[in-house]
Amino acid sequence: MPYVNVRIAADGNTAAQKLRVIERITQVLVEELGKDPAGTFVVIDEVSTDNWGHYGTSVTKLRAAAAAAKAPAKKAGKLPAAVPEKAPIKRGAARAG
Repeated sequence: MPYVNVRIAADGNTAAQKLRVIERITQVLVEELGKDPAGTFVVIDEVSTDNWGHYGTSVTKLRAAAAAAKAPAKKAGKLPAAVPEKAPIKRGAARAG
């Protein structure tokens, strides 16, 4: 009884697109692993980009910064804001082995 969980950003995916993903994932399990589609479950979780982090910030902020960097300057001589440089992620101190 396969259970497949797909997490995607909630940014305008249609019901038809999600149904096609479910159909195709199910078909792969049937063709490649010989699984019974009647016992196959595919769950799609759509996550708000405010709740999805990458590079130490939210995807919402990353996309806004990327859009600002691509937008044409509003005033002559003014350059668009660049994507902010990310501070390195701090890791715990190494343990003596």
